[in-house]
Amino acid sequence: MESAVDPAVCIAAERDATLNFIDLLRREQGTLQQIDVSALAPLADEKMQQVQRLAQLADGRNRWLATLGHSGDRSGMEHVLHDYPAATGVWNELLQLAEAAAHLNKINGVLIDQRLRHNQQALAVLQAASSRDSDLYGSNGQPQASSGGRPLGEG
Repeated sequence: MESAVDPAVCIAAERDATLNFIDLLRREQGTLQQIDVSALAPLADEKMQQVQRLAQLADGRNRWLATLGHSGDRSGMEHVLHDYPAATGVWNELLQLAEAAAHLNKINGVLIDQRLRHNQQALAVLQAASSRDSDLYGSNGQPQASSGGRPLGEG
């Protein structure tokens, strides 16, 4: 953002990018709640692109604030908004959307963590079963007698 640029327009672009990001987070959440999560990989790529876009927009806003002699944080922006009252509503909307995006991202992180724990538990069960199965055959490929019970005929 340059000082000749209308901050309301630039903040609106950031707001719109945040709305797109929220939509993506909702799609990610829906995918995480399904059994087949194969759609997560393309969503992760799209998420990375949108995060980069949001970072670029925020960097532009922060550079603009710096040219005006203000810090690139919320208080710096709110101080500048006194000179640009038309941008105040869009800024407040952006702040609310950023909170919503952070909340959705946190929920998705919990869902990912739950799925990861479930997968790790399933893998542990499979590995335990696999190690038991490997004891059924000797190094020559022939079945081995079970060592878990008593031989028949012994009392």
